[in-house]
Amino acid sequence: MLRVFRLRSALASPPALFTLTSIAIALVSLWTISIPKVQENASFGFQSPVCWLAVLTLLGAILLPNSALSTASLVAAELVLIGWYAWAMWLVSTPRFSSQYDFVGSDFVAPAWYAAGLGLVFAAAVVARRFRDSDQPAGAETWWLAAVPGYGLVRLGKIARGITWTVLVVTALVLASLASPIAPLFQPLNGIPDLPTPLPTRAPTWILLGVAALFAVLSVADTILARRRLTQR
Repeated sequence: MLRVFRLRSALASPPALFTLTSIAIALVSLWTISIPKVQENASFGFQSPVCWLAVLTLLGAILLPNSALSTASLVAAELVLIGWYAWAMWLVSTPRFSSQYDFVGSDFVAPAWYAAGLGLVFAAAVVARRFRDSDQPAGAETWWLAAVPGYGLVRLGKIARGITWTVLVVTALVLASLASPIAPLFQPLNGIPDLPTPLPTRAPTWILLGVAALFAVLSVADTILARRRLTQR
């Protein structure tokens, strides 16, 4: 049976504490918003199995004592969050949504997802720090950590560079949400009585989502270059 770190150990570093705080916020925040026009009801994070799956994998990332397992749990958490976002993109393309409004998937992603996303960022900081503190040379974990934008670089000791990529990706995602006329980050529990006036184009939202994806890819490319330079020394 796997031995799990005590909760006191998890609270020993600010990133771990921020991870737990983000998890708590995700559970008590809206995971989906109410859109009565398409018969979609709001739900909180603690009501969503997907949110609980994200929470459990994030907890595994900061609590499991084995570095390989904590890294695997971190990557699993990211896959859960990306999977939910992709599902939202697909959902709003179905006739139930597309026949009523020019939706984009970000219109449906509520605050709890972003809270869990912040938890992912903080959990990645915990895992990367453990590897750095172990004084072991950077190995395959660098590429797994690079799945969280910027954290492959953090593992290599390029902390400022890595965090810059993280901030760029997060900012683009948040701006994409803020560009939504649905305003999913500020929806009341009962939703909106009617859909807002359609925008002439949803191009700004799509551009911001594309920019977020581009920044994520560039962060991996930057990690590859940094790793190559280290091995050449």
